[in-house]
Amino acid sequence: MKQYLKWAAKLLATGALLYWVFLQTDRESLFKALKGSNKVALLLSFVPYLVSRVSGAMRLTAILNAIGVPLSQASGMRLNWVSMFYGMFLPGGLGGDAYKLIHLKRLSPDKGTLLLTRALLWDRLIGLVLLVMITALFSMPYLSLNLRILTFAVVLAGCIVFWLAGKRWFPEIIPRLGKLLALSSVVQSAQIFCICILLYSIQVYTDFGKYNLLFLISSAASTLPISVGGIGVREVVFLKGAELLVIPTQAAVTVSVLFDIIVTLAAATGCIPIIIKSRSGSSLKPN
Repeated sequence: MKQYLKWAAKLLATGALLYWVFLQTDRESLFKALKGSNKVALLLSFVPYLVSRVSGAMRLTAILNAIGVPLSQASGMRLNWVSMFYGMFLPGGLGGDAYKLIHLKRLSPDKGTLLLTRALLWDRLIGLVLLVMITALFSMPYLSLNLRILTFAVVLAGCIVFWLAGKRWFPEIIPRLGKLLALSSVVQSAQIFCICILLYSIQVYTDFGKYNLLFLISSAASTLPISVGGIGVREVVFLKGAELLVIPTQAAVTVSVLFDIIVTLAAATGCIPIIIKSRSGSSLKPN
């Protein structure tokens, strides 16, 4: 019951955040922009987003292989896709990471729950470290010299702490860290490209750097467990950030809504392996 209440609270928070954002914007213009967007460009924007999801799945598979979990790339992809669906749509305790942990425990019963949990945690941590680095890079043009130096120093210190923590608590990933960071860079680069296509779809051709900076900040903010799939949180960041960066708030909110639509539709496809499994009556094989 407690888990259902948490999910209901997230759903309520998502609705409240979206309602507040829509109160701050011209809803008629927003819906007109959504309706008048370039549909071909919208379809094309799914491609880089799917590339980012595939790269993220490959990163987790590489981490799990490093600790001896016999997971193939195809099974890792299927595991991530199903977990997207569970994490986005299902209430209760079976979120995306919980589903991964249950599945991996069945796949490798000899691996301890703590080790598997650590692998899932470091998968997220590696992605977050790369996200912070790229966000810092995008923020440089809008900072004073002193703030640039401070930002660089903080990021450098964070990278050193990350490296030392990895060697101390998860040494298995150190030999593969370059590959893991490269896959993380593909994840972020592909999503940045997705935002650029979305901007093009609503006839925005300038200030791509500012919009993508807001997107990167919203990606970090959406990891906070206060809404369903980060929906609502992303729109708030785009709205308030657009005011600070002096770019059209209408376009910023429109892009955030379009990106959330892509995320939701992509997550919905995660039900396909579940349907196939239920119809065939067989389990998803690990290899």
